[in-house]
Amino acid sequence: MVQIRSISKPSASLLESGCGSGLTSVLLASMGYTVTAIDANPDLIQRLKRYEFSFPNVKFRQMDMFQTEFRDKQFDTVFSQGVLEHYSDEDVVRALAEQKRVAGIVVIDVPNARGKIGDYGDERAITRKQWRQLIQSVGLKIVAESARGMARWSQRHQKLLGWLEDSWLSRRFGENSIFICKEV
Repeated sequence: MVQIRSISKPSASLLESGCGSGLTSVLLASMGYTVTAIDANPDLIQRLKRYEFSFPNVKFRQMDMFQTEFRDKQFDTVFSQGVLEHYSDEDVVRALAEQKRVAGIVVIDVPNARGKIGDYGDERAITRKQWRQLIQSVGLKIVAESARGMARWSQRHQKLLGWLEDSWLSRRFGENSIFICKEV
């Protein structure tokens, strides 16, 4: 979310691709963004629609992220968090190509091979280099890259060294990679 705030003004239109719980979309809507959130699960979307009453600038729609109904460049920014790692390389490329088509900026947050993966079904962790190759294969240029999460560090160490999230050490050893991309 910090990355989105640094690249998109609060008046921007955002698309969350694979919204899951919808929490990020609701938080961004509460900050003034116009947010459309999609997920393939119709039951999930039906439950999330209750948030539209409190946050009229967020809309939840059941839709396939690989082939959306949106116009070219309809959104300023599209983002996904915790989604792409559940798919094959071929499907990741399809999803990224669609994200590139509908928005000027693409932000993805994915686990990388340095992170400890919990039991999230078919989640896979590939290296940052592999993520870069997938992103670049669809004609996206990575304009910024960062990392977050250092779960292997004890709570005590995280408190003592709170600055680590933005430090070289986190970028080098963080468990999630965040890529901000634009069309080449």
